[in-house]
Amino acid sequence: MPSSPAMAVVTHSAALCVGAAAMTVLLHRHSSPMMPSTTDGSTAAANDDVISQKETKQGIIPNSHSECFNNMLPTLPIRLSQPNDNLLIAFDTRNRNPTFVMERINNKKHGGAAATEQEAPPSRKNKRFFEDKAIPEHHRSRNHHYRNSGYDRGHLAPAADFKTDSEVQDSFSLSNISPQLPRFNRTMWLRVEEFVRSVAEHEEKVKGDSSEGVETWVVTGPLWLPSSTVGKDKFQYSFEAIGHPPSLIHVPTHFFKVVVVVSPIANDESGPTFQLKKFAAFVLPHSESDEKSNRLRLVDCIVRLTDLEAVAGLEFFPTLLGSQKDGSGDDIPLHKEVADALTDDIRAHAKNNQLLLEDGNAKLGENGTPMPRGGAGISKRRQKKIKQLLRGDSPPLFQHLCKKNNACFKYL
Repeated sequence: MPSSPAMAVVTHSAALCVGAAAMTVLLHRHSSPMMPSTTDGSTAAANDDVISQKETKQGIIPNSHSECFNNMLPTLPIRLSQPNDNLLIAFDTRNRNPTFVMERINNKKHGGAAATEQEAPPSRKNKRFFEDKAIPEHHRSRNHHYRNSGYDRGHLAPAADFKTDSEVQDSFSLSNISPQLPRFNRTMWLRVEEFVRSVAEHEEKVKGDSSEGVETWVVTGPLWLPSSTVGKDKFQYSFEAIGHPPSLIHVPTHFFKVVVVVSPIANDESGPTFQLKKFAAFVLPHSESDEKSNRLRLVDCIVRLTDLEAVAGLEFFPTLLGSQKDGSGDDIPLHKEVADALTDDIRAHAKNNQLLLEDGNAKLGENGTPMPRGGAGISKRRQKKIKQLLRGDSPPLFQHLCKKNNACFKYL
């Protein structure tokens, strides 16, 4: 399978509850965990009270002016919904794909494992893909868009991750779906999903008190990355779309998954506080090539967290990994630098890594030149601290999922 040049670019406290991280990413003006629902079941407008106060050189716009702006604002293109306690979906009405979906695995207290409710895993039998009626018809993904398109309706939060029949049914909402090539959906993507479930199951079975309450959280989404260069610092995008104009579903060029394993360290009236144990970020090229000479291992698909955030426009698990909105200016939070260092350490020990971007110098692909890695260099002080965390007498604060995990080195 030919490697895409764009792949090189992507080389908590209580707020960790399902909605909080998503709201922090997309709607930082809203501090509540979830958007309220309207009486007709649709997601409340994300722009309510967006301009309640606005700082200007002269001071703050009076509330009367803010109210005027609020009444005139268009709706935002990201629609949030939470079908159940273990799934949150952010759907983009512009490209009719999820911006991301977030799922929680192994939460027995809130129905994640549901062992007492249903011993056998729920079946996909008789489950049907359905349209999200909370989204206007001309903005939502529709079943007929996929008819004779040559693309599968690919789950971003897979049905097999859920333990109750109702949760499995929720996963068949088209708001949780992106168009995927059949072979990709049924082989490479399936194996990544199986890897994530194996991680969750393993962490749940770890012996000792530290395993109590361990949860695996996953954020999954599509990406559109450039396919070639057209000049100095110029890049060209190329992707298909399906449907009927003007309502088209964009076909992603890549897909990502960010996985974290956390354990609770405290629980008070404001909710649980979690400690990060393990993490990984993956990006897969959306291709169904089966050329053995270009087969990928999962370790070939790990990427730096900050690179993925740059191309996705998201900050992942900000209460665990830090955020650049916290007043730190342009400095990358230490936990993210450690995450990147752990990723580079894994990749440095993986031979034939096809997706590397080393020291800002990209390995060129067949179809063009990848984008350079963004961001300023790490200061010597931070380099020293990261080295101490990774190589010192005490273990790092958290580990990479592919550390001593043979599953990462198997071909997809």
